Amino acid sequence: MSPGSRLLKKLTRRQADPCLFTYPFSVQSLVVHFAIVFALRAKQRPSRELTQLGFRLVNVDRNENLREWYLKVNPYGRVPTLTYSALPSPLTDALSIVYWICDQCPSLLPKAHQTEICRLLTQLHEALDRYGAANPTVDDLLTNHDITPTHRKALEYKRDCQRKQRELVSQNLSDGQSMTANSVSFMNEIVELRNKYSKGGTWIFGDKVGPTVLDAHVVPFVTRLEDIGLDDLVPDQLRKYAGKIKKLPQGKEAMGQRPTVWDASLGPIDEIRL
Repeated sequence: MSPGSRLLKKLTRRQADPCLFTYPFSVQSLVVHFAIVFALRAKQRPSRELTQLGFRLVNVDRNENLREWYLKVNPYGRVPTLTYSALPSPLTDALSIVYWICDQCPSLLPKAHQTEICRLLTQLHEALDRYGAANPTVDDLLTNHDITPTHRKALEYKRDCQRKQRELVSQNLSDGQSMTANSVSFMNEIVELRNKYSKGGTWIFGDKVGPTVLDAHVVPFVTRLEDIGLDDLVPDQLRKYAGKIKKLPQGKEAMGQRPTVWDASLGPIDEIRL
Protein backbone atom coordinates (compact mmCIF):
# COMPACT_ATOMS: atom_id res chain seq x y z
CA MET A 1 0.00 0.00 0.00
CA SER A 2 1.38 3.42 -0.98
CA PRO A 3 1.95 6.15 1.66
CA GLY A 4 -0.89 8.16 0.09
CA SER A 5 -3.29 5.21 0.33
CA ARG A 6 -2.33 4.63 3.97
CA LEU A 7 -2.97 8.30 4.72
CA LEU A 8 -6.36 8.21 3.00
CA LYS A 9 -7.31 5.07 4.95
CA LYS A 10 -6.33 6.77 8.20
CA LEU A 11 -8.33 9.88 7.31
CA THR A 12 -11.37 7.82 6.32
CA ARG A 13 -11.40 6.13 9.73
CA ARG A 14 -11.61 9.56 11.34
CA GLN A 15 -14.55 10.83 9.30
CA ALA A 16 -17.03 10.14 12.08
CA ASP A 17 -16.59 13.82 12.97
CA PRO A 18 -16.65 16.46 10.22
CA CYS A 19 -13.28 17.58 8.87
CA LEU A 20 -12.53 20.64 6.76
CA PHE A 21 -9.61 20.37 4.34
CA THR A 22 -8.51 23.95 3.88
CA TYR A 23 -5.84 26.41 2.79
CA PRO A 24 -5.80 29.77 4.65
CA PHE A 25 -4.79 31.79 1.57
CA SER A 26 -7.73 30.68 -0.57
CA VAL A 27 -10.69 33.08 -0.73
CA GLN A 28 -13.07 30.13 -0.92
CA SER A 29 -11.53 28.69 2.25
CA LEU A 30 -11.64 32.04 4.01
CA VAL A 31 -15.36 32.54 3.40
CA VAL A 32 -15.93 29.13 4.98
CA HIS A 33 -13.69 30.06 7.93
CA PHE A 34 -15.72 33.25 8.47
CA ALA A 35 -19.01 31.36 8.31
CA ILE A 36 -17.75 28.84 10.88
CA VAL A 37 -16.58 31.56 13.28
CA PHE A 38 -19.86 33.48 12.94
CA ALA A 39 -21.80 30.27 13.60
CA LEU A 40 -19.76 29.29 16.66
CA ARG A 41 -20.16 32.80 18.11
CA ALA A 42 -23.87 33.10 17.29
CA LYS A 43 -26.42 33.72 20.03
CA GLN A 44 -28.22 30.57 18.96
CA ARG A 45 -26.16 27.55 20.02
CA PRO A 46 -24.65 25.85 16.94
CA SER A 47 -25.05 22.16 16.24
CA ARG A 48 -22.88 19.48 17.81
CA GLU A 49 -21.45 18.70 14.36
CA LEU A 50 -20.12 22.22 13.99
CA THR A 51 -18.55 22.33 17.45
CA GLN A 52 -16.67 19.09 16.69
CA LEU A 53 -15.43 20.21 13.27
CA GLY A 54 -11.75 19.46 12.71
CA PHE A 55 -9.33 21.13 10.30
CA ARG A 56 -6.64 19.74 8.04
CA LEU A 57 -4.23 21.91 6.07
CA VAL A 58 -3.85 21.23 2.35
CA ASN A 59 -0.78 23.18 1.27
CA VAL A 60 -1.76 24.34 -2.21
CA ASP A 61 1.58 26.13 -2.52
CA ARG A 62 3.21 22.68 -2.50
CA ASN A 63 0.50 21.21 -4.74
CA GLU A 64 -0.79 18.91 -2.00
CA ASN A 65 -4.22 19.35 -3.60
CA LEU A 66 -2.88 17.37 -6.59
CA ARG A 67 -1.61 14.42 -4.59
CA GLU A 68 -3.29 11.09 -5.13
CA TRP A 69 -4.78 10.85 -1.65
CA TYR A 70 -6.39 14.30 -1.90
CA LEU A 71 -7.78 13.74 -5.39
CA LYS A 72 -9.60 10.75 -3.88
CA VAL A 73 -11.14 13.11 -1.33
CA ASN A 74 -11.90 15.84 -3.88
CA PRO A 75 -11.59 14.83 -7.56
CA TYR A 76 -11.52 18.51 -8.56
CA GLY A 77 -8.33 19.04 -6.57
CA ARG A 78 -9.55 22.23 -4.95
CA VAL A 79 -10.04 23.56 -1.47
CA PRO A 80 -11.98 23.61 0.74
CA THR A 81 -13.52 20.15 1.12
CA LEU A 82 -15.74 18.89 3.93
CA THR A 83 -15.83 15.21 4.84
CA TYR A 84 -18.30 13.77 7.33
CA SER A 85 -19.72 10.29 7.85
CA ALA A 86 -23.29 11.66 7.94
CA LEU A 87 -22.92 13.02 4.39
CA PRO A 88 -23.48 10.74 1.37
CA SER A 89 -20.23 12.09 -0.12
CA PRO A 90 -17.71 14.85 0.63
CA LEU A 91 -18.74 18.43 -0.08
CA THR A 92 -16.22 19.49 -2.70
CA ASP A 93 -17.04 23.15 -3.24
CA ALA A 94 -17.13 26.11 -0.88
CA LEU A 95 -20.75 27.09 -1.52
CA SER A 96 -22.05 23.63 -0.60
CA ILE A 97 -19.99 23.76 2.59
CA VAL A 98 -21.32 27.23 3.40
CA TYR A 99 -24.91 26.01 3.09
CA TRP A 100 -24.10 23.01 5.31
CA ILE A 101 -22.84 25.48 7.93
CA CYS A 102 -26.07 27.46 7.56
CA ASP A 103 -28.01 24.25 8.24
CA GLN A 104 -26.07 23.95 11.51
CA CYS A 105 -26.69 27.63 12.36
CA PRO A 106 -29.82 28.95 10.58
CA SER A 107 -29.34 32.53 11.82
CA LEU A 108 -26.55 32.94 9.24
CA LEU A 109 -29.18 32.71 6.49
CA PRO A 110 -32.18 34.69 7.79
CA LYS A 111 -35.41 33.87 5.97
CA ALA A 112 -36.25 37.53 5.39
CA HIS A 113 -33.13 37.94 3.25
CA GLN A 114 -32.59 34.39 2.04
CA THR A 115 -33.40 35.02 -1.63
CA GLU A 116 -31.07 38.02 -1.91
CA ILE A 117 -28.25 36.27 -0.06
CA CYS A 118 -28.43 33.05 -2.10
CA ARG A 119 -28.48 34.95 -5.40
CA LEU A 120 -25.43 37.00 -4.45
CA LEU A 121 -23.52 33.99 -3.12
CA THR A 122 -24.15 32.12 -6.36
CA GLN A 123 -23.00 35.15 -8.35
CA LEU A 124 -19.76 35.48 -6.37
CA HIS A 125 -18.89 31.78 -6.31
CA GLU A 126 -19.50 31.39 -10.03
CA ALA A 127 -17.07 34.25 -10.65
CA LEU A 128 -14.45 32.83 -8.26
CA ASP A 129 -14.70 29.35 -9.74
CA ARG A 130 -14.69 30.44 -13.38
CA TYR A 131 -11.81 32.85 -13.17
CA GLY A 132 -9.58 30.88 -10.83
CA ALA A 133 -6.15 30.32 -12.33
CA ALA A 134 -5.50 26.91 -13.89
CA ASN A 135 -2.63 24.99 -12.31
CA PRO A 136 0.07 24.14 -14.90
CA THR A 137 1.55 21.61 -12.47
CA VAL A 138 -1.17 19.17 -13.54
CA ASP A 139 0.39 18.83 -16.99
CA ASP A 140 3.86 18.58 -15.47
CA LEU A 141 2.80 15.73 -13.19
CA LEU A 142 1.24 13.86 -16.10
CA THR A 143 4.67 13.67 -17.76
CA ASN A 144 5.94 11.72 -14.74
CA HIS A 145 6.04 8.01 -15.59
CA ASP A 146 6.34 7.03 -11.91
CA ILE A 147 2.82 8.02 -10.84
CA THR A 148 0.26 5.28 -10.25
CA PRO A 149 -2.48 4.57 -12.82
CA THR A 150 -5.08 5.77 -10.32
CA HIS A 151 -3.22 9.02 -9.74
CA ARG A 152 -2.83 9.54 -13.50
CA LYS A 153 -6.54 9.04 -14.06
CA ALA A 154 -7.35 11.54 -11.30
CA LEU A 155 -4.95 14.11 -12.75
CA GLU A 156 -6.43 13.66 -16.22
CA TYR A 157 -9.86 14.38 -14.76
CA LYS A 158 -8.51 17.52 -13.07
CA ARG A 159 -6.88 18.59 -16.37
CA ASP A 160 -10.16 18.13 -18.26
CA CYS A 161 -11.99 20.23 -15.66
CA GLN A 162 -9.42 23.00 -16.06
CA ARG A 163 -9.81 22.95 -19.84
CA LYS A 164 -13.58 23.28 -19.56
CA GLN A 165 -13.05 26.14 -17.11
CA ARG A 166 -10.80 27.97 -19.57
CA GLU A 167 -13.40 27.51 -22.31
CA LEU A 168 -16.05 29.06 -20.07
CA VAL A 169 -13.81 32.01 -19.27
CA SER A 170 -13.13 32.58 -22.97
CA GLN A 171 -16.86 32.46 -23.69
CA ASN A 172 -17.59 34.91 -20.87
CA LEU A 173 -14.95 37.34 -22.13
CA SER A 174 -16.37 37.16 -25.65
CA ASP A 175 -19.78 37.96 -24.17
CA GLY A 176 -18.34 41.06 -22.53
CA GLN A 177 -18.08 39.58 -19.02
CA SER A 178 -14.96 39.73 -16.85
CA MET A 179 -13.93 39.11 -13.27
CA THR A 180 -13.49 42.87 -12.81
CA ALA A 181 -16.96 43.67 -14.11
CA ASN A 182 -18.53 40.91 -12.02
CA SER A 183 -16.65 42.06 -8.91
CA VAL A 184 -17.71 45.68 -9.31
CA SER A 185 -21.33 44.67 -9.90
CA PHE A 186 -21.30 42.43 -6.83
CA MET A 187 -19.84 45.10 -4.56
CA ASN A 188 -22.24 47.76 -5.83
CA GLU A 189 -25.12 45.51 -4.83
CA ILE A 190 -23.62 45.09 -1.36
CA VAL A 191 -23.38 48.87 -1.00
CA GLU A 192 -27.06 49.15 -1.94
CA LEU A 193 -28.01 46.55 0.67
CA ARG A 194 -25.99 48.30 3.36
CA ASN A 195 -27.60 51.62 2.49
CA LYS A 196 -31.02 50.00 2.71
CA TYR A 197 -30.60 47.90 5.86
CA SER A 198 -27.47 48.65 7.85
CA LYS A 199 -28.32 52.20 8.94
CA GLY A 200 -24.77 52.83 10.12
CA GLY A 201 -24.43 49.46 11.82
CA THR A 202 -21.68 46.89 11.54
CA TRP A 203 -23.41 44.19 9.48
CA ILE A 204 -24.91 44.29 5.99
CA PHE A 205 -28.48 43.70 7.15
CA GLY A 206 -28.14 45.71 10.34
CA ASP A 207 -27.04 44.94 13.87
CA LYS A 208 -30.44 43.54 14.87
CA VAL A 209 -30.05 40.77 12.27
CA GLY A 210 -26.34 40.43 13.01
CA PRO A 211 -23.68 38.68 10.92
CA THR A 212 -24.92 36.60 8.01
CA VAL A 213 -23.21 34.31 5.56
CA LEU A 214 -23.11 37.24 3.13
CA ASP A 215 -20.90 39.20 5.56
CA ALA A 216 -18.73 36.07 5.73
CA HIS A 217 -18.12 36.41 2.00
CA VAL A 218 -17.77 40.14 1.51
CA VAL A 219 -15.04 40.71 4.12
CA PRO A 220 -12.47 38.20 2.78
CA PHE A 221 -13.34 39.07 -0.83
CA VAL A 222 -12.77 42.79 -0.29
CA THR A 223 -9.59 42.04 1.66
CA ARG A 224 -8.22 39.88 -1.16
CA LEU A 225 -8.81 42.67 -3.68
CA GLU A 226 -6.91 45.05 -1.42
CA ASP A 227 -4.09 42.57 -0.86
CA ILE A 228 -3.50 42.06 -4.59
CA GLY A 229 -3.49 45.78 -5.37
CA LEU A 230 -7.04 46.08 -6.70
CA ASP A 231 -8.26 48.29 -3.87
CA ASP A 232 -9.29 50.93 -6.43
CA LEU A 233 -12.20 48.61 -7.32
CA VAL A 234 -13.48 48.60 -3.72
CA PRO A 235 -16.04 51.26 -2.75
CA ASP A 236 -14.85 53.32 0.20
CA GLN A 237 -17.88 52.26 2.24
CA LEU A 238 -16.97 48.57 1.86
CA ARG A 239 -13.32 49.22 2.64
CA LYS A 240 -14.32 50.77 5.98
CA TYR A 241 -16.91 48.06 6.62
CA ALA A 242 -14.43 45.22 6.05
CA GLY A 243 -11.72 46.97 8.05
CA LYS A 244 -14.06 47.33 11.02
CA ILE A 245 -15.07 43.67 11.01
CA LYS A 246 -11.47 42.46 10.72
CA LYS A 247 -10.72 44.27 13.98
CA LEU A 248 -13.54 42.48 15.80
CA PRO A 249 -12.83 39.20 17.65
CA GLN A 250 -14.73 37.31 14.94
CA GLY A 251 -12.64 38.87 12.20
CA LYS A 252 -9.34 38.26 13.98
CA GLU A 253 -10.23 34.62 14.57
CA ALA A 254 -11.43 33.98 11.01
CA MET A 255 -8.50 35.72 9.31
CA GLY A 256 -5.89 34.65 11.83
CA GLN A 257 -4.75 38.31 11.72
CA ARG A 258 -3.03 37.44 8.44
CA PRO A 259 -3.27 38.88 4.93
CA THR A 260 -5.06 36.79 2.33
CA VAL A 261 -1.85 36.32 0.33
CA TRP A 262 1.12 34.43 1.75
CA ASP A 263 4.58 35.96 1.99
CA ALA A 264 7.79 34.79 3.65
CA SER A 265 7.33 37.06 6.67
CA LEU A 266 4.43 34.84 7.78
CA GLY A 267 6.70 31.83 8.18
CA PRO A 268 6.21 28.34 6.71
CA ILE A 269 2.65 27.62 5.63
CA ASP A 270 2.77 24.17 7.25
CA GLU A 271 3.32 25.82 10.65
CA ILE A 272 0.36 28.20 10.40
CA ARG A 273 -2.30 27.62 13.02
CA LEU A 274 -5.73 27.08 11.48
